[in-house]
Amino acid sequence: MSKRWMMAVLSVAVAAVLWAQGMVVCKACGREAKSGETVCSHCSAVLPKPQAAASAVEKPAAPAIDKDAEVSRLAAAVVEDSVRQARELEKDHPEEALCYYQNALALMRLVPPGKYPASVGESILSGNERVMQALQRGQVQCKKCNGSGKYQLDMSKVDPSKGIKAVEGVACPACKGAGSFAGYREVSKVKMAILQGRQEFERRQMLKGDVKVGRALVPAALEKVLTNRPRALVMTGMPMPCESCQLTGRQTCTMCKGTCWMKCTYPGCSNGVIKEAKTANQRQAKRLNEDSIKRCPRCEGLAEVPCETCKGRGSVACKKCDGSGLAPRCSHCTGTGLVTCSKCKGSGEAKGAPCPECKGETMLLCTTCQGEGALAK
Repeated sequence: MSKRWMMAVLSVAVAAVLWAQGMVVCKACGREAKSGETVCSHCSAVLPKPQAAASAVEKPAAPAIDKDAEVSRLAAAVVEDSVRQARELEKDHPEEALCYYQNALALMRLVPPGKYPASVGESILSGNERVMQALQRGQVQCKKCNGSGKYQLDMSKVDPSKGIKAVEGVACPACKGAGSFAGYREVSKVKMAILQGRQEFERRQMLKGDVKVGRALVPAALEKVLTNRPRALVMTGMPMPCESCQLTGRQTCTMCKGTCWMKCTYPGCSNGVIKEAKTANQRQAKRLNEDSIKRCPRCEGLAEVPCETCKGRGSVACKKCDGSGLAPRCSHCTGTGLVTCSKCKGSGEAKGAPCPECKGETMLLCTTCQGEGALAK
């Protein structure tokens, strides 16, 4: 093996190493070429094309993200935040607390079992029920004292020219001086309060950057990683309210028009007074301390009695939702918010690859209810 031949092999090897490092060296004469040259300026040999310099330090591959764990983590944070805000608002703003409790219930469906003790879910449910009752409960004015809470003395027994007088310092025997009874608020007022609470809830959360997933509001980071199934769980977890009663489950009584009272129908009662028929030979004799006017024994002179239809509540169960307070279930998806993908027929594959329609999930959001499991109308 000749020395000249060995030197040629060595020069080619060195040129290959330098070329791999991004430098262009002529294989014929071993000189370094200038940037941009295609022909060696010294020996006119054709130069090899430059090789892009490899990165000095290769970046480590990013670890794969467990999407299910990320969804659970973000959902748990939303549950804790919603419960905290609900408890802060429960006393003074039950209409807003109601929305936060419902938001927590919807997101609890994404939290794996065992993350929280059973008592946490029960406390959210009881809080939801508690604020709903606080919204619906109210006071009904006492008819006997007209809300004054004072004893009503009939002065006509002493002087026929005088009427009823409220006695200071003596409580009304019917309401015990309270002037009202515990009852139900007007349905229209409850519905308005719920709608206003919903509006304020959305305003607060959107200012924080949350986005809607159905009627629930979640951080944008969580919304981005939600696939069809967990998305439907959240949307159906915060159900659509009945269009007529807006979650109250009640409607104004059509018999008493919400007043809680009906005209007394006792035989002979006329505006709370019993009129007795007189005979020609009847002797009019008045006993000592006998009232000159005989009051109706049923309405006790009020001329009105509690409505028998609503039992004096002023409202009855909503006929549209049968008292559930919720919109009718979607018949297309049976309330699940999901339907089988029509493209892959639920297989998750199309021509040996993940289905482009459902991304391999086999299910899609229902096109009839948009994944909410219920219909607004």
